[in-house]
Formats: sequence, C-alpha cells, structure tokens
Amino acid sequence: MSYIARELKPTFERLIEPLVMLLKKLGATPNAITVAGLVFVVIGSYFLYLQEYFLSFIFLLVGALSDAIDGSLARRAGKSSDFGAFLDSLLDRVSDAIPFIAIALSAQDKLLSLLALTSLVFSYTVSYSRARAEGLGYELKVGLFERPERWTILLVGIILQQLLITLSIITIGSLITTLQRAYTFKKLQRR
Repeated sequence: MSYIARELKPTFERLIEPLVMLLKKLGATPNAITVAGLVFVVIGSYFLYLQEYFLSFIFLLVGALSDAIDGSLARRAGKSSDFGAFLDSLLDRVSDAIPFIAIALSAQDKLLSLLALTSLVFSYTVSYSRARAEGLGYELKVGLFERPERWTILLVGIILQQLLITLSIITIGSLITTLQRAYTFKKLQRR
C-alpha cells in the first residue's frame, strides 16, 4: 500500500462513511460505482483534451473518488467479489491511461506529448510489476510512487495548469518505483 493510502485511508474512510451508507441504502452496487468512476474520468479527460482545466479537474477528481468509494461500498455492503476486484483493476488501468492520452493528443509541444506517453508507460510498469510478481506467487507492495501519488500529482498539476512539471514528476516517480520493484523482486529471488 502506498504512503498516501496507508496514512490517509482511515481518515478518508471516516469522511466518506455517510456517502457510502447513502449509496448502500439506495442500492448502488460497487461495480456500478466503478463504471461510473470511469465515465467521470472519460469526461474529465475530454475536457483535459480541450484544455478546459477546471472542468477536467472536477470530473477527474470525482472519477478518482469513485474509485476509492467502490471498495468501501463493497466491504460495507458485503458485496466484495473476485469479479468486482478484477473489474476494478481493469478499469483502473483504463482510467490511468485516458488522461495521459488526452494530454498527448492535445499537446502542441512535442516534449509535453512525449512526457504524457512516458508517464503512461511507466505508470503501467508500476502496476504490471506488482501484478506479475503476484502472479508468480510473490508479494511486491513496495514503491514510493503508486497510483494514489500519481493521481494526486496529476490533479494538482491540472488545477495549477503545470502539465510539463507534473508529467516530469510522474514519469520520474513511476520509473523509480518500477526500478524499486524490479530490485526488490530480484532480492526476493535470492531467498
């Protein structure tokens, strides 16, 4: 679990508890919240493509929060399932990609476009390295720059309209985390 998630998760879950209980009472399913989160990310990415940064920030924030709420709702409503976990992970990868694609396609600056694509690639290597290690029977939960950190930096960069700096941080942070995971996995192999 990332530093942000580990430190802020208990507080965040207390804050969203009334919303989770309302969603449970209304009969919302965790999978529906997962899909809704992706829809918000798609809309936010479209606004990002149009360089409408405030609207993009709002929709991407709601999409990111939906991703955090679906797990809490699943636990609270007793609706955790293997399919739900699979769907959540699958749509997380799509949600991770779409904002970077929007930036790359709308960028006039080739460096910004390149950084959007490298941010996308290294964000995927962070996720893939953990998933592959787990598929091989190892636990690989190390890394300084996991999904919550990437999304936090992305959202701050969008609202401040500092995409070049933001994407540089995401690219470097994700690369470092990928290398941390590769190094840690190599050490686990020696045991």
